[in-house]
Amino acid sequence: RGTNTHVARDGSAHASMVGRNGRWDAVQAPKKLLEKVQARMHGLWGKLVPMAVLFFFMSFVNSILDSTKDTLVVTAFGGAEQLPFLTVYAVLPCSLLFLMVYSKLANRLEPGALFYATLVPFVAFFGLFGTLLFPFQHILHPNTETWLRILPAGLEGGVAMIQHWTYTLFYVFSELWGDVVLSLLFWGLANETTNVDEARVIYPLFGIGANVAQAMAGRVLKWLADSAHETSALTATDAWARQLKAMMAIVVVSGFCIMALHGYIRKALIRAERKTSSGQPLLRKKSNLSIGESFRAIISSKQIRCLAAMAVAQGLASILFQVTWKGQIRILHPQPTEYSSFMGDVATASGLFTGLSMLAAPMLFTKLGWSGAAQFTPYVMVFGGWIFFAVAIWANNGGLATCPHLLGPMVAGGAALYIFEKAAKFSLFKPAEEMVYIGLDEDKRTKGKAAVDVVGAQFGKSSGSVFQQGLLVGMGTLSRALPIILLTHSLVIAVWIMAIDALAHHHGHLLTFDEEESDTNDLVCELEDRPVGDRIVEA
Repeated sequence: RGTNTHVARDGSAHASMVGRNGRWDAVQAPKKLLEKVQARMHGLWGKLVPMAVLFFFMSFVNSILDSTKDTLVVTAFGGAEQLPFLTVYAVLPCSLLFLMVYSKLANRLEPGALFYATLVPFVAFFGLFGTLLFPFQHILHPNTETWLRILPAGLEGGVAMIQHWTYTLFYVFSELWGDVVLSLLFWGLANETTNVDEARVIYPLFGIGANVAQAMAGRVLKWLADSAHETSALTATDAWARQLKAMMAIVVVSGFCIMALHGYIRKALIRAERKTSSGQPLLRKKSNLSIGESFRAIISSKQIRCLAAMAVAQGLASILFQVTWKGQIRILHPQPTEYSSFMGDVATASGLFTGLSMLAAPMLFTKLGWSGAAQFTPYVMVFGGWIFFAVAIWANNGGLATCPHLLGPMVAGGAALYIFEKAAKFSLFKPAEEMVYIGLDEDKRTKGKAAVDVVGAQFGKSSGSVFQQGLLVGMGTLSRALPIILLTHSLVIAVWIMAIDALAHHHGHLLTFDEEESDTNDLVCELEDRPVGDRIVEA
């Protein structure tokens, strides 16, 4: 009995020790993870913080412009079905014009001067729109009643685009802000100040500032819309005018903050001596090729071709979904203040959710690998698109498309898909895409990136717009063509996924860590041979 007691006591003591060790490990695990994160971030805070603040102001402006341009155009032009005319006949030509001018300036100006030469016209226009173009629109906009009586019924969108030409210009500048300022200027600066090893850690984290800005912009839009709506002394038109002037003032002030931050970053980061991982200075030569020679060299790059295919597919898939969804929003919220308030709520939710997604992005890069992280966005879009379009087709066939009790949930479901799409794009797809540019030469990082981000994305949206115009002519309304739109949406995303696979095959070896790093459980990015679907389900 004494031996049994001794064994029992030993067993109890052992069990107690194991229990204490288990609790100790549970307490230490988060501490160890935090230590690993801090080790990875050592020496990078000086780059992360100013770049995140810069991204904050750029995204803050983009969120305000994105909601405002839709509110202006959809409510003034008579519906979202007129958006394809703007995309094809206004945004795409201006994108091509911008690419030509930017390529010329890139040959003549240093990167810092090129940044200011690109940004200043945007800030100047939005200041002009708030002070002159919008207040005097009744004088500047021509009367087009005679045109509407003469021209065919399917050209109302083109007539509205000409009649409200100040709105058209606003839509063009707002649309290009996202492609030029967010994609080209910010990520071009990031690629200039960051090497590949640093990018794997801090690129997914840059967007935290952007998504705080998006959430804040949503609250600002909501507050401005509610304040204008609660002022009983103002008519709906006057309330909207006051709200728009306030938003343009915010945009201009934010533009000056962007310029000041860029000057600080260029002085603190770029002019400092930067070295590669081998300890040698990082030098990039700038060629003096002509525009034709530059683009022939760019087109010959497999990486640029894959990136262009991804940009076109992303733009096309996005426009196919958003035109249908925004048409539903316009039916549910016909007044500009109501429309703007709703888009403010969507921007807030999108910013918060995307910010949370970015906190998980380094772990997802580890779990999914580079190609899996890049393909997460198209998978979200295709599966969500099937649900959204299936419900819209069912409602349209049953005559319930305008029923308030069903329209509200449909709009909310579209908003959820829009939010998930934005979160996946900016937390995973965009950082993965930008990592490719770091290892490219100067022409591909400037002119090639401009061609992909500005023209490629707008070409995709314009292709979708031309396609939808054809459906309007052939079928009368887009609601009757929803099954064709669903099929096209799925096929385009399949091409997007194949382009990512091809890019991983050609460029994937540059996006992996060395063996010493890949053996750790750190925040790493590596390609894996397992099917991406298995990796996404596992994550």
